[in-house]
Amino acid sequence: MSKSETQTGQLCVGFLFVLTILVGCNSFQKPERDLVYVTASALNLRENPTTQARVVVRLERGQELEVIEKKEAWMHVKVDETQNGWVHSDYVGNPESVRSALQKDLSRKSHSRKVRPIQPVASPPPSETAPTQPKPIVDSDHMNINAMLIGMPADLVLEEMDALEGQPRVMGAGSGGQVVVEFWGPEQDVQRAEVMVSVVDVSDDKLNQNAQVVLQFIHNAVPHWKRDVDWVADFLKNLSSKDEGKGGFDTKEKKVRFLFIKPLGSIRVTIENAL
Repeated sequence: MSKSETQTGQLCVGFLFVLTILVGCNSFQKPERDLVYVTASALNLRENPTTQARVVVRLERGQELEVIEKKEAWMHVKVDETQNGWVHSDYVGNPESVRSALQKDLSRKSHSRKVRPIQPVASPPPSETAPTQPKPIVDSDHMNINAMLIGMPADLVLEEMDALEGQPRVMGAGSGGQVVVEFWGPEQDVQRAEVMVSVVDVSDDKLNQNAQVVLQFIHNAVPHWKRDVDWVADFLKNLSSKDEGKGGFDTKEKKVRFLFIKPLGSIRVTIENAL
């Protein structure tokens, strides 16, 4: 064999070796995840693909789920590293489906529904100096709707929605849709209160206004929470920069949770009574 033939053979072997490595590396690449998002206000994650199965946990609108397998109208999904179960495919979809479902909820009108005649106390206009610490609510043992609306946008109107899981529910939006609130349970003893504010693609001024709303909302339920608007604004920005932005804290009476809802570009704050 000539020298040139030997060199050619070595080049071919080298090329095949490199190609094998590249193909092998590519086979170890993490496959793209099949993701869906909860479109319903509340959705039960069940142990098995049937409505008779035990409920593992209640999911909320916008929650991201990874699809493991599909079985007829059901999907086996992973919520996180520790939780998985089955959801009905009618109540999950893509990010656009989540936005459409929220808008549908906010725009639904029915003669059988009652618009609540509540006039919340408005936050100061942007031209005025907003307080860094809201006025506390004296009674923090129980959440009631009127008290939780103190400091919310002046144009916010609540509407009674269909009951879910046997609990009364009211919902409303203000500030041009930048702020959405939802309450579950009896008016004078709300079991869960939520506020959702936009944090993505908003101006710094609007972010600070939304941070003021979050601060006031939490303070209405947890008067001793010692934070200011700047801290809350920075916290909201930090959460929205993460794929799974979430946080929270517990007190003796309340559980407060923050969750970044990617499809909506918003952060939802949930306040529940501690068990």
